[in-house]
Amino acid sequence: MLYEDIPKVDVWFKLLIGGLVVLFVVIGIVLLFEGLEDALISLGVAVFYALLFKLIMPQRFQIYSDRVRIVLGGPFAWNIPLQTIKEAHSVPGWKAFGYNGVRFATSSRGVVEITRRKGCNVVISPSNKEFFLEQLNKALSFQQQQATDGWTLPKSN
Repeated sequence: MLYEDIPKVDVWFKLLIGGLVVLFVVIGIVLLFEGLEDALISLGVAVFYALLFKLIMPQRFQIYSDRVRIVLGGPFAWNIPLQTIKEAHSVPGWKAFGYNGVRFATSSRGVVEITRRKGCNVVISPSNKEFFLEQLNKALSFQQQQATDGWTLPKSN
């Protein structure tokens, strides 16, 4: 691994996600006085949303010599091979939420767009945007140089 960063998460984003879970917990508590079945369903929905958000929210962004890896919750991750990346650059914050592609951005500040030759484009929000871009562009340059020289390094785990 060449570099690893964690996602930047805005306070309002945490409040929105946490608020949704808390809402269903509160509804479940209120429904305890109406009927146990309805309360359990609401609490089950709260647990489901908490697990869902934990599983699909990015936990880390990793740069390897052959790929960018977006580590999600649990055993899930998404690998983006470097040879499929056309470019990576900083974009305005609105693209974190209004974008034609895959959005793993959890902040409207420090948004990075990874434009791909094939496959879906991706927006992410690493905590150190400038250093992440610097490391990714170094890896892309090295990968492109290897491709023109006709040899490659062994893939990293």
